[in-house]
Amino acid sequence: VRKIPVMGEVGEEWASHAELRLEGVRVPRENLLGERGRGFAIAQERLGPGRIHHCMRWVGIAQRALELTCAHAARRELAPGKPLALRQAVQHLIAESQAEVHAARLMVLDAAEKVEKQGAEQARVEISVIKYFVAGVLQRVLDRAIQVHGGLGMSDDTPLAYFYRHERAARIYDGADEVHKTVVARALLRPYGVEVSL
Repeated sequence: VRKIPVMGEVGEEWASHAELRLEGVRVPRENLLGERGRGFAIAQERLGPGRIHHCMRWVGIAQRALELTCAHAARRELAPGKPLALRQAVQHLIAESQAEVHAARLMVLDAAEKVEKQGAEQARVEISVIKYFVAGVLQRVLDRAIQVHGGLGMSDDTPLAYFYRHERAARIYDGADEVHKTVVARALLRPYGVEVSL
């Protein structure tokens, strides 16, 4: 029906979503993928690896934002010979971002390894953890990067504003943070006799 505009963008590239209308669609038996009525289950099987892919991309974007932050802090002088990077507050923002990017990267690698060795169903908790954790890391790292860049970070003269406009979707698409946190809590509480429903 249309490309859905997303936060001021026309719905292109990785922020793209479409609104579809299907009317009178019939799929001949010989064209079915899997058993009739199991399409949603098949789609669900692909979500885990897809979420890992999203998280890998988000780690890369966060890493790029951190690199831009370090470069800007090193070259932006508050006074001759006094770069922004000498400010302890800026150093702390950089250190916090590095710790979170590193943790996110290791968590994604761990989840991907479990999927590879045991399958997506066995890695369901790890996938849910990285989905909300890495999305949060991306949000915080980009926020710090924009803070260090000041007004420049709000402009489209760096990719930070573009990343920031689209990172918010990371906490919604493919399952909102709250859904993934419930999946994790349900798995952890089940051995204690607590049944958590979605």
